[in-house]
Parts: sequence; C-alpha cells; structure tokens
Amino acid sequence: MAITIAFRTSSPQVSFAVGKLKEAIQAVGEIYETGELNQPGPIHIAITSSEEEAVLLGLAVDASVLAEGFEIRRYLHQGKQALAVLARDESGAMYGVLELAEQLRDHVELSLIPECITNPRLAFRALKFNLPWSSYRMNECFDLQHETVRDLGFWQSFLDMMAQNRYNVLTLWNLHPFPYMIRSVHYPKATPFSDEELAEWKQYWSSLFRMAKERGIETYMINWNIFVSEAFKEHYDPLAVDDLQFYYGDAYSTEQIKQYTRESVTQMIDEYPDLAGLGISLGERMDDMAPEARQTWIEEVYYEGMKNASRPVKFIHRAPFSVDPLITRTSIEQNGFLPEPVWVEVKFNWSHAYSSSKLLLTHGGSKGMEGYWNPPPTNYKITWMIRNEDFFTLRWAQPDFIREHLAENIHDYVGGYYVGSECFIPAKDYSHVEDSPQMSWTYAFEKHWLYYMLWGRLLYDPSTPDTVFQNAISQRYGESAGKHLLGAFSSVCKMPMALGSFFSFTWDFTLYAEGFIATNRDEYNSGEAFISLKDLLESKTFDPAYLSLRDYADRWLNDQSMEGLVTPLQLADTLEADARQGLQALSVIADSTPGLNSETADVEAWAHLSLYFAAKLRAGVCYALYEKTGKENDRRNAQHWLEEPYAAKHWEDLIDATKSRYKEQPLMHLGDTPFSWELFRPQVAKDIAFVSGSQ
Repeated sequence: MAITIAFRTSSPQVSFAVGKLKEAIQAVGEIYETGELNQPGPIHIAITSSEEEAVLLGLAVDASVLAEGFEIRRYLHQGKQALAVLARDESGAMYGVLELAEQLRDHVELSLIPECITNPRLAFRALKFNLPWSSYRMNECFDLQHETVRDLGFWQSFLDMMAQNRYNVLTLWNLHPFPYMIRSVHYPKATPFSDEELAEWKQYWSSLFRMAKERGIETYMINWNIFVSEAFKEHYDPLAVDDLQFYYGDAYSTEQIKQYTRESVTQMIDEYPDLAGLGISLGERMDDMAPEARQTWIEEVYYEGMKNASRPVKFIHRAPFSVDPLITRTSIEQNGFLPEPVWVEVKFNWSHAYSSSKLLLTHGGSKGMEGYWNPPPTNYKITWMIRNEDFFTLRWAQPDFIREHLAENIHDYVGGYYVGSECFIPAKDYSHVEDSPQMSWTYAFEKHWLYYMLWGRLLYDPSTPDTVFQNAISQRYGESAGKHLLGAFSSVCKMPMALGSFFSFTWDFTLYAEGFIATNRDEYNSGEAFISLKDLLESKTFDPAYLSLRDYADRWLNDQSMEGLVTPLQLADTLEADARQGLQALSVIADSTPGLNSETADVEAWAHLSLYFAAKLRAGVCYALYEKTGKENDRRNAQHWLEEPYAAKHWEDLIDATKSRYKEQPLMHLGDTPFSWELFRPQVAKDIAFVSGSQ
C-alpha cells in the first residue's frame, strides 16, 4: 500500500521538502501518493505549517515549538497510527519533513521513527558568497567563476544544499552591485548594459531571490563603500573611485555620488520584492574619514535610501575596522526605522576563524570591541563571521571544533553566524583533474558537502550527534565508512587550528594552513610565502596559551614553569597522535569507491601535513636551543627532524597524496603563481640548508 502524504501543496517550501521525503520513501522500497490535508481517506504522514492547518487534523502545535522549529508526533487518523509534522511556519514544516526523510532512511520503517521537538538555536544561519563580478579581490580563481555563478542551475543545487542543511540566509558580496541590477533613474549611464542585457540580469536576480525564498532562505546584497561603476566614472565624474580600482584607500565622495548611491539603494529594494535585506561594510574606501564621518555617510546614503523605499528590508551592519563601538551603536539603536534585530557582523579572529574557538582578535584589533555587547544591545544582535582563508582544496570536517565554538560564543547578544570565504567561490571546481573517476561532483560545494552539513546542522541544533553525519557518510559510501571516515577527518582536521593557534596572523593572505603558507602583498615572492623554519622561530603565537619556539627555549634553559601552557613539543606530540589515529581509522574501512577514495586521500593529505608540522616543531625546538647554547648536538637534532624520514619525507608523502588528483590551481594568496604542494619542495630543502649552515 502506498504511503499517503497530506500537506498544503501550494507551499513551495513544504513541497521542496516533500520531494526529499519522496526520494527517501523510494529508497526504502515503498511507494507514495500525495494530497491535501482535508482530503478524505487514509493519511500516513500529515504536514502542517500553522495552527490553523493543525486544527484540520484535530491537533494543536505544542507550545514549545518556536519559529522555524517543528514537532514529529504520532497520532491516530481514522483509528490508525499516523505521523504528523507540526510547525508554526513553512520553514519549520520544511525542516521537519527533511528530518522525517532522514529518519526514514535511517530506520526504514515509519513505525520506528522517534517523536521529537526541535527548535533552532540561532535565528541567523548564513553563508557568505562573494560574487565574481565587481569583486572585492581580483584573481584568475574568480575570473573563471563567471559562467557557473551566472547559471541558475548552479544556484538551484546550492540553495537545495542550504535548505537541507538548515541555512536560512544567503549573503551575496561585491563592491558595487547596482549596475548589474538596476538602471538609475537620474544616472542611467552608470549601468553599462543595453536594455536587453540588463533584462537578462534582472531575470537572473529575480529568479535567484525567488528560488531562495521558496526554500526559506533570505537573501542580502552586501557591498563595500565608497565605489561607483566604471561607467559612472566615465560619464559623470572622472575623479570617482570605480570598482576596478584597488579596494582600500582614501575616500572620494560628492553630493552627486551620495545621491546616485542613495537612489540606487531605493530602486534595488523596490525592483526586487523577494530581496530580504541589504548590508554594508564601511572602511575600505573611507580610510581618511573619521569614524563619525563614515557613519554619517552611511546614514545619509543607506539609511535614507532604505527609508525612501516602498517596503522595509532587513539590514546587516559590519562592525567598522576602527574599534569605536559607541558611534555605530548609537547610529543603530537610534535609527527608528530598521526592522529588528539589525545584524552586526564581526569577524571572529579576523580572517582565520579556524585558529581558535576563543575570540582573540577581530578586524582592526580587539581592544574595546566588547563595547558592542556590553552593555547588551537593545535592537541588534552580533553575528560572528567565520572566515575560511585556510583550506579550499582539501575537505575539512571537525564537528567538535564547531560544537566548542558554539558553546563558547553563543550568548544572549548573539544572533547567529556566517560561514564563508573572501578568496574562494565554491562554484566551479578548478582544483581537481578533469575526467577523473573520483570526481563524482559537479560543483565545488558538493565536494565539500560534509563541511556545509556540519556547520548548517550544528548551527540549527548544536546537540546534533555524530551519528547523523556518520549515517550520511554511510549512505554515500557504504556502512563501514560512516563512523571511521568521520573519525579520521575529526582527527586530522585539527591541523589548521594547531597552526592558526601557534602562528600569528591578521588578514587573508597572512595564513593558508593547507598550503603551509603565510604571505602578504608580496604573494609567492620566489617561495618566501612558505612558512620556513626561520618564520616559525621568529613568529609569536596567536593564542597566548601557546608557547613560541624561542619562548619555550628560554623557559627550558632558565628552568621556568610552563604549567597551563601548550609547549611546541606537546603540540607536536598531539599532531602526530592525531595523524596516526586518522590513518588508523582509514585502515578499517572495508568499502572502496572512487568517491570514497577521494575523501580518504584528503584525510591522508591532512595527516601528512600534521606529521610535517610536528617534525618541524621538534626541529624548531632543537634549533631555538642551539641559538641559545651553541651546542652542536642541538643543531644536529634540528637537522635530523627536518630530513628524511621525518619532515622531508612527510612533505613528499603529501605531494604523493595530492598530485595525481589535484592540478596546479590559481590561489589568491600567491597572485599569478599557481599553487601546488610540489611547488614548495625547494623550500622544504631550504629549511635543511638553513639549519646545516649551508644556506
């Protein structure tokens, strides 16, 4: 007999989730039929998205179910057992049906599915997505994304992934979005497209915003200031700063530019009814402006543009680089018109969130930053930006880091999180060798499916157990893979946090963990981007709980206490133990498919990186002691750890684990030099030469 699913079929969100439920029903060997809630006849699964719909079944939504939450409950329908998904809104119903589909795959029979009530822990669960046009950064890795990101088929897949993983906000970032979206009434030549071309762009944006809304996802357009288009500069003001110029520097603003931007804000809101909100970043082209002047510019341009629109929209306000919370707080708390809460975005540990779960640094510094939340804000919430500029190629999955992060940093004043990158767009996968049997995905985000699942599901419900992720792995790759592959990733993916805690950084290019790179505007610089042993010796630690190499040597030689501190040798021991544990977990996986082999090879790569870092730390301790004592034995020990079978061998193993799958690829951090692990083989040898004295 078919499983009958009853729901309001006119609901796009519920219909989307029911599509996933149908797939699950078929996967367990059953058939289904669908209908409305008030239909006669049997119902096996009923889905309601309001109190009124629940009443049709003689039910009431539990008082504990909140917005975007749901309940799965057993009830009697016409004297027979049935399941109900009860929610107060369409998003909650959608998430409840997705949960039901997942439980059915795991339990096979409807009668075995447990009842539950689940509510979102955070109201704001966002992905940051940088657009490749009018982009903040410029590089080949963005240039090759234009076609894919313009493809609505890509967005359908991406938005499906977001909804399934419980993300509810998509933030789209570029320098100056308006010419791609509207033709300004008073500055029509600021848009360089013909009417036909602009119509195509408008159809693109309208479709994207609509598809997102149909999946319970709010879209925000976020830009930097003060920029105009090339066309505006050409036709209206040759002194203006256009979006092809360097993104950081002094301001150039006129009443004309303010009017153009203000009217563009209003038009964009009015012409895209499914656009949920706007966001601003002030600082890049405001370098010579006082903090008060920057905030006034936002008020006179963005606030007024939003006020002039025909409808209210939500607002994201990035915390300014110059830490002066009172100015921004006052502006937001006294605005008098913005829908609440306003979301105030703060970069958690600047550009490298995968360093520590402790808040140690924000963009521009941290001193005084607590003024944004102490005293508690009245009409805004802090939203933590979790920036990843540390691993774009290798898969990353470490659920305990995410849980620890949430446990330490969710407070009453926190509304949510963003997850995303400035230097990587997860669309076209340009890193993998084409036509490889291992490449079972179309888009980069699909390769990193577990990363997005971990963050999305844990942001929604931090108590989500590892079994959920293990089961998802098993369904893809076989029963033996689930527990062991997740365990392997969890062990070896601590490496970026170890490096980020030990090696001090600031902005995007100052660390790239999977490449063992720390550069700046010099980019590749003849290999100087590589973190050499000398760099490790000279660096301070990012986390003050860690001892640097030279600090450790000083304390060791002076017999000083190191209690409560993480020493370089302790960190090395932990890295090695984690690498060995991860490799051991792989050894018990019985299944083997091309897709699974690609995942396990990434685990191996992280393991070799961990072992390399561990050996280099041990070499660094020996050399730091040699610097103090001049003892030849310390120098020889340092060289011993850098040579085979230690650091040099581990780097060769890393090359072997990656070169057959990953090709040379553009990397923003290195400028025009393509990245590969093989590229830095000479730098591994240079460390040995440095220690031996032959350099």
